[in-house]
Amino acid sequence: MYMKIILPQLELHKIESTFENTPHVHDDQFQVTIPVQGTCFFTHESKAVKLPAGEGLILHPRDRHSFHIGPDAGVIIIRVKDGCMYDQEREKGFDPALRQQFDPVAWTMLFRHWITGMLALDHSEKLAEEELELQVLAHLQRLLSGSGASEIAPRLKTGTDTHLSRVLEYIHAHFTEELSVDLLAALARQSRFHFIRSFKSATGQTPYQYVLQLRIGKAKELLQRSSATVTDISFALGFSSPSQFFRIFAKQVGATPEQYRSGTR
Repeated sequence: MYMKIILPQLELHKIESTFENTPHVHDDQFQVTIPVQGTCFFTHESKAVKLPAGEGLILHPRDRHSFHIGPDAGVIIIRVKDGCMYDQEREKGFDPALRQQFDPVAWTMLFRHWITGMLALDHSEKLAEEELELQVLAHLQRLLSGSGASEIAPRLKTGTDTHLSRVLEYIHAHFTEELSVDLLAALARQSRFHFIRSFKSATGQTPYQYVLQLRIGKAKELLQRSSATVTDISFALGFSSPSQFFRIFAKQVGATPEQYRSGTR
């Protein structure tokens, strides 16, 4: 079995059963190889490396490599674009060890969680896509930092509340438009990683969840007080399609837009 999900800044792969590839390089990607069962027979820069389950390998861009696994083995591979692997606020020169220890059970569960989220993702929603990418990168950061999650938790600095207030004001003024993590993080004067954490700490939601809450709230108001069609409302509020609006509204409200409208009039 071979599963592959490609996002703008990273790729997730899961390979089970017999597999072999030829020596190759990734010009602009880091690669994290995580054996989750059996043994992965890896070749890195012409050197043979035997990786049991739980012992992973971190490759830099342009590292030449190949691997093969047998019928009872499986690996998770994460490829991250150069420049996105590490938080920009980390000290320059940070270079993790080539070999790293992973919990194969935990990472199998994480992969399943990410795949489920990616399959449900509406790829026209840039903010949601970026948040999912940052979830994966945050887990890699915690592992590769070698110092636990507390070392990369957001540190609220003087003035952060003011900056987050500016972000909230901006979201309230532009929630029907396409938003991005980069834009909102810049308004908050934080890195993308720290912004996601500090925003959720302050609001209890991710930025995308917060935007959806505003859109659904406005949709309920329009369904109650206007004669606009469901299609018109969906596009006016920034949803990519009426079906996306229908699905999200029903999930959050517990009724379809038409049912909600008929029940409030």
